Amino acid sequence: MKQIIIIGGGAIGLGVAYHLAKLGETSVTLLERNQLTSGTSWHAAGIVGPLRATPNMTRLAKYALTCFTRLESETGMSTGYKRTGGYWLAREVDRMDELHRIASLGRHFGLNCHIESPEQLQKKLPWLDLQSGRCLR
Repeated sequence: MKQIIIIGGGAIGLGVAYHLAKLGETSVTLLERNQLTSGTSWHAAGIVGPLRATPNMTRLAKYALTCFTRLESETGMSTGYKRTGGYWLAREVDRMDELHRIASLGRHFGLNCHIESPEQLQKKLPWLDLQSGRCLR
């Protein structure tokens, strides 16, 4: 009799257990030393943006977003997941070049990515100090 043991109840361990169960595996045991997602996964604070630096990471993150939206209806348990947006800031030319490349990759994958000028961003986020990236509130 085969048995699958997963060590760690973080996002990866739980994801592996979930997908094995979806494939019909019934002999899966997940071991966690504390509470589920109380380790490194907890520190991510639910930040799940689909835009990543590489095509494979972008595919994986996009899949995670579709999976998270299904979990509540599949399990009957509230996940508390809320889809939001975000901003990436650049204070140096090299970082801005990287963000242009990543935004182009995101558009290739059908994501709503665009570059805004500091003036446009300041109008949308007047409480943000663009020089330091700190909140003024």
